[in-house]
Amino acid sequence: MAKSTSTIPSASLAKALGTVARASGKDPFQMVHVQAENGKLSVRCFNGLMGILATIPAEDKGNAFDATIDAQAFASLVSTMNGAATLAGSGKNGLQVQCGTVDVILKGIHKTLPEFDDKEAKKVLTINGQDLLDLLRVGSCAASDVSLAYAAVLLDISASETSSWATDSFRAATCAKPAGGEETKLLLPLTLVNWARAISPRAVVTVKSSDKRVTIEADDGGNVVKITSPVNDVKSFPALSRIFEAMFDADGVKFTLDAGTMNRAARQAKTLGADTVALHTDNNNLCLRAKSQTASYNNVLGTVEGQIAIFLDPQFLGDGMGLFTDTPEILFIDTKKPLCAKEGDLRILFMPKNPPVEKKAEEDTPVETAPVAVSVQQPAEVG
Repeated sequence: MAKSTSTIPSASLAKALGTVARASGKDPFQMVHVQAENGKLSVRCFNGLMGILATIPAEDKGNAFDATIDAQAFASLVSTMNGAATLAGSGKNGLQVQCGTVDVILKGIHKTLPEFDDKEAKKVLTINGQDLLDLLRVGSCAASDVSLAYAAVLLDISASETSSWATDSFRAATCAKPAGGEETKLLLPLTLVNWARAISPRAVVTVKSSDKRVTIEADDGGNVVKITSPVNDVKSFPALSRIFEAMFDADGVKFTLDAGTMNRAARQAKTLGADTVALHTDNNNLCLRAKSQTASYNNVLGTVEGQIAIFLDPQFLGDGMGLFTDTPEILFIDTKKPLCAKEGDLRILFMPKNPPVEKKAEEDTPVETAPVAVSVQQPAEVG
């Protein structure tokens, strides 16, 4: 009797495994479940809390089969292959992998990955992949420490639009898209946000949620990626919308500036060891200035009508400006108020730092200051 096989381009398989292997956890979850059925090959990993499943078209011969094997070993093996890979079941839960002259038997793991489909989940949003990726880019302004409540992106779905919100208390960002759904708020863990960046911009994305979990399923012409995760408590996230309304409605000096120019200047200052940059005007020239123990930095970025003086974190400034594509409109309100920037559907607030403390000339040692955490529980005062 002929052996049941599934044949697929190794490049497609490697891409799918590279996506799902992010969810292969420590023992007992260091495994991937492989299933071939009805002209499709699916690979699935689960780390105990979160999981990823990828399904890709394949050429089947014979009956369906499945295997459970070491995730990293399988992914590493396939990444070195070139050409079509043929898979077949081997023994109990094992997998035979053939490609060209290579013939490998991967031993089966006698454990079962839990199903992570949420039967209580209901569809709350359908959106195209590019719009979802645009919404999730605000995640670069979330707290990087996944143990913190702010290490998340709030997805706010209404009947007419979907907006995303993120902050680490020193900066904040929001993006909105005209894609409506069922009214709900989902606080997505930053790990899920990072995994979702593997979604194709061409995909049709369906978001489903229940009281405790969210599932994001992206279908790009039969290539499907499904991600599931618990959601964080929405009550732990600040009311950023009120802060943004107050800041962007305030009076101040407005100007436009090439985002790439600001991004490069901030990164150059950071590279020289500066922890603080001064954005200020000098005879209508907009300058970015910084000092460190090794260098003094000054860059004329353009011209501005009005007086500007604010101290900012160069890392946060560079990262934020890197999210814009062209020339955002920037609003300076006051030295102690956030610097506001917007372009299209993306808006960012950069929280100010205290001015550096000047030391006596003979000490000749600049003092860098830590960011001032602006409370995100209530809108900052304007005017």
